[in-house]
Amino acid sequence: MDDLETFDPALFGLWERAPAYGEPIVMEDAALRRKVRSVPLETKSAEGAFDPAEELRRLLNEMTVEMRDQFATFRALRTSAEKALADGDEAAQKLARADVKAATDAMSLIVRTLEKVDSLQRQLARDREAEAERTADEGGYEQAKARFMKLIEDRAHEIAGDLFEAWQRDGPPPDLAERPGHRAAKPAGEAAGGGGDRK
Repeated sequence: MDDLETFDPALFGLWERAPAYGEPIVMEDAALRRKVRSVPLETKSAEGAFDPAEELRRLLNEMTVEMRDQFATFRALRTSAEKALADGDEAAQKLARADVKAATDAMSLIVRTLEKVDSLQRQLARDREAEAERTADEGGYEQAKARFMKLIEDRAHEIAGDLFEAWQRDGPPPDLAERPGHRAAKPAGEAAGGGGDRK
């Protein structure tokens, strides 16, 4: 019972889809939270991009807000019942004891629910981070591989062009001409058609 007196439901906050830099916006005022939730939003443009994990995150956030409000309500109910327990007559005390027990049970259930919701949100956040890292790693590897292969190809073309220009200008390199199986390039007239005597 003492744990419920010191329990702070504000410790269980709303989870964002991705970490945001800067100071988070904290809405401590319940009236302000209700006013923000009551503002109608245009959602038709988002209907095509349905993400089950994102829907679950939003649902868990809504449950967190609702559970925190319910905890505050039951805490106030238990406080008023404890006052009636101290000041009322026997019938009022009996009713107050039932109210205290019901409020305490409800608060305990809310705490366990908040802990479970927070655990699910943490798991969703870990899954999102792992998926983002996997996607980034795959994309980064493929991009780096494509860029590296392009550099190799460009350099190979550059070297081949230099070799071809040197071949045209100076003929084949001496070491190539001396290799077994190498045929020297035929003169242009001989390559075009005519040749030596055939027997």
